[in-house]
Formats: sequence, structure tokens, C-alpha cells
Amino acid sequence: MANIHALMTLINKIFPSENCTSNNVAEFIQRLALKDVSQNNEHFAPVQPPQVNQSGRYSPEKITQKPSTRGQQSEPYATFKKMRQVGGVREEYLSYYANDAELFFKQAQFMKDFTDNYDQKIPLDTYYATYGTMDDAQLRTYFTWRTKVRQGVIEDTSLSYAFCYIFELLNDVGVSSPADAIEKVITLWTAFRRYNENMDVHLREWIRDYYVVHKPQLAVEFSAFSRSFPVPYHHGEDAALLAKAKACNWDDLRAIEASSSFRITNGQFYKAADQAMIEKCACFVIQELAKLFKSGGVDLRNMFIEKRREKIYSLFRGAVHRNLAVQPITVQLDDFEMIKLNSRGWYREYLTLTQYRSVIGYVLKCIEVKMREHFGYKRNLQIPNISQVENSFLYSEPDKFTYPTRPTMNRLKAWKQKAFSVISSTEFESTIVRAIAEYCKLAHLVIVNGVVKEIKLVEIDLSKLKDIEKEHLETAAKLIIEEQPAPVVEVTRPATIAPDIEIAGMAGFVDSLPEEGRTLLITLLNGGQVPPNSELLIETINTKALEAIADNMIDYSESVPYVYDDYTDELKSLLGGQ
Repeated sequence: MANIHALMTLINKIFPSENCTSNNVAEFIQRLALKDVSQNNEHFAPVQPPQVNQSGRYSPEKITQKPSTRGQQSEPYATFKKMRQVGGVREEYLSYYANDAELFFKQAQFMKDFTDNYDQKIPLDTYYATYGTMDDAQLRTYFTWRTKVRQGVIEDTSLSYAFCYIFELLNDVGVSSPADAIEKVITLWTAFRRYNENMDVHLREWIRDYYVVHKPQLAVEFSAFSRSFPVPYHHGEDAALLAKAKACNWDDLRAIEASSSFRITNGQFYKAADQAMIEKCACFVIQELAKLFKSGGVDLRNMFIEKRREKIYSLFRGAVHRNLAVQPITVQLDDFEMIKLNSRGWYREYLTLTQYRSVIGYVLKCIEVKMREHFGYKRNLQIPNISQVENSFLYSEPDKFTYPTRPTMNRLKAWKQKAFSVISSTEFESTIVRAIAEYCKLAHLVIVNGVVKEIKLVEIDLSKLKDIEKEHLETAAKLIIEEQPAPVVEVTRPATIAPDIEIAGMAGFVDSLPEEGRTLLITLLNGGQVPPNSELLIETINTKALEAIADNMIDYSESVPYVYDDYTDELKSLLGGQ
């Protein structure tokens, strides 16, 4: 009974204007069962009970649908909605499949003929840009930009939009043939570089991969496309020099230097002399050294260019591209690169400038040292340390990864051991000396007072020698009066000593340096290590040197900067003999 009274008290609070008694409590309970949550202070709102069914039974009631207040969706948003449903993926879960290349291909095929004319430009910044990564406004921005591109107007836009269009082309959407796809990618790449050059990193490989996959349908050689690239296909290597290095004719010094850590053409000796003569002489010496290496069982070409093989773990790396079934194939891209597909996967075989740059640098520096001595150049150099050759062989690929401990010379490949034996022999330097002398003889060169001169040969027609002798006798007979020779007067001219402009310039250079600059030079001259972040100071020193002696003082193109050998002795003297 106490519970009934408590319930009645609660009901009276809910219905303050009505009176709940024990006689009508059942009616109030029925009304409470039909309550809705309310927003009044009591958190309830009264709901009038339905009409009492006189039969006491429930009967079905017809449910009348309310008419939709939402109108038909306008274009292009209706098309976007249909596009998002392509592939059987529900719209609300599309974001989870945004990187699905097969889904992108199907949606791109659906939208391949779509055009737009949107008056806004909404940016997009995302990796693997696809339709699923764009909202409606971004889709309109993209398709408006694509419409203009297809009309030949390539405007600036977010890089992600440009990549999305490239993904379409690489998936054969909106193209008539594989050749058409490659040409359109190159056209976009070339024009869009005005706004952004970040495509360069990917498009070399993507176009290469596309060409390999579609090679059976392409009658054009890859080089016909690669020549149209806005940047060289062989990134970091000059294809012309690579071709000359591959030929190994040893008749182009710059092609030889492309594989070297030391360049004769960068030094003062080359700049101050007959450059054509220096180049020809150095190439002649290389040809003679090639014979020496051959006699030692070594092909000198092994140190200039090498063949490498690497596995390609995935084509179109970084791109949205659907998988295509490809039969085993071998595609020769050019004279330097080949792509193969076999049962074990994709492989790339290519030629590259050798890694033995220190070895070739040692050889070229030895040649310059001996040329300086032979031609009487005012500054001589020392033969470099043979340890750089040894280290280059010991720590070259692939040997350094095959030894659990520090490699030794007797564990290297046979040709490297033979090459080191030839370079470290006394015959190596003597061959260079003989080759320089032989070149001068063949080129009719002589050194007069430290100046190299070419002897011009005079050709005499022996058939006319008798006529010349007859004319000489007739002329002598006609001479009646013998002329007396004029007295010779010796004129003594005062000796003049030309000032050494370069040395004076060197002294001025040292005086112009800040204290930290002098300290850095002393450290380099003593073989010490340069402190980190010294690039700005080195640049300042080289700037001062250019002003004083018209040349750089420090070479920091390699990992360890060094002072040019031409100036080490003078610098040591000017810096107090340190």
C-alpha cells in the first residue's frame, strides 16, 4: 500500500492540475506509459491517450508516408554521387578505399568524358590523389582544370591535381594508345615544370615503367620518347660522356675525367698552357697506360664503366596504377639500360660511370705531375699517396659487404689485385714519362725557356734543288763588289725584373683574410679536419682568392675539402711557415 501512495504522490507532481486517487490511478499509469521526454521543468509532457478500442483488440493501421521535402539533386553533384558508387563501395565508406588503384581506374573510366566550368579554385594537398580524396568542390576544381588541359591550356594548380591526371593517363584513361599516353604525360610534364619541378623525381621512372609494360604495343624506341623529356633521362650523368666512356677510345679528356675524382682541366697548369695540347697529351698517356695494364692482365675499361644489376620490387612506385598481367619480357631501353621480367621478378641492368673515381683520379694526377716536370712549369706537384687507390679497391662495391672483417688486398677480385700491382710498380711512373716524351716527339713539340713550342716542318721539293743551285751560282757571278759587313755595336740594356704579380696577389689575399680564415687554411695545410658548418667560411676564402689571384683556393666538391696543390708552398710561407 505504501508503494501505491508513493506512486500517487509522483503522479500528482507530474500532473499538478489533476488529482490522482486510488480510484483513477490506473488511468494515470496508462497515460504515463505514453509519455515523451519533454523540455519542461518536470522533464515530462502529458500525452493524450488514444481513443479506446471498444473491441479490446489491436487492429492494423495504414502508415501514410510523408512526402519528401528534398528536391532532385542538381548536376554535377548527381554525377559525383553516381561516380562514388562505382565499384560497389558504399558512399560512407569510400574514404577507406581511396588508394585502391582498381577502384580509381573504374571511377576514372566512368568520368573520362566529363567536363566542367567551375569558377572557383579549391586547393588539394594529399598523397596518392584520387577522386576519393576530393570533396565536391575539389572535384569541380579538378575537372575544370582537366577540361582546359585537354584543350591545350595547362594552368597552374595544386600538384596533387596534376598527379591525379597523370594517374589517369598511366591507367590508359582518356588516351587512344600507349604512345598517346606517353606523349600526353611528357607534354604535361614539360609545361607544368614552369610552376612546379617536383614531378621530375617520379616521371622518369613512371614513363619508363609504362613503356616496359606496354612494349608489345609500342613500335617506337624508348630513346625517341626520352629525348623529349624536359630533363635528361639518365639523371646525374651526361649521356654523351657516358657513351664516350663506354666506347673507351681514350681520345676525350673530359670523358675520362667524368669517371675521376681529380680533373686536370680544373687546375692552373691546364688554364695557363695550351689546353688542346694538354688534353691530347693526357689522352695519349692514357692510351699507353692501357697497354701497360693489358700487359699486367687488366682491362683498364673495368675502372671506367661498370655493369650493375638490381631488383625492381615494384613498378610505378609511388603512383596509383592497377596491376596488369605481363608476360616475361626483356626491354632494351638504350645503350645503357635494360629491364627484364622473369619468373623471379623485375630486374634492371644498367651501365654507369665507375665507382673507382679515386683510382682514376690518382692516375690523372700522376700524369699532370709528370707533364708539369716535362714542360718546365714553375710549380711542381707531388705524386699523390697510393693509399687512396688501395682504399678505393678495398671499400668498393660489392666487396665491402662480403667480408665480416676489414677486407685485405689478397681477398679482392683478381683484376683489382692486378690493377693495384701495376699502379704501385715503378714501371707505372716511367711509362707516363716515356709517353709524354713520345707525344712531344710525335707532335713536334720543344720546350724553349719553359715555353712549349711546335716545330713547323718545311717541306722541300728535291726535284727543284738543281734549279735552285743554278740560280744561286748565276747570282753569285753577277756580284762585282763585295760588301763589307757593318760594324756590330753591342747595346747593353738595363736588366729589368718583372714583379711576380701572382705572389704579390697571394700576399694581398692572405692579408685580406679574417683571422678565422687564416686558421682554417692552416688547419687544411697541416692535414687537420675542418670544423662542421664551415661552408660559408670556405666560400668567403674562395671569393677573396678570386679577387686576388683569379682562382679558387679550396676545393670542397669532395667530402673532404683541401687546398689546391699549386698554392700550398706559398701559403705555408706566407702564414708563418706553419
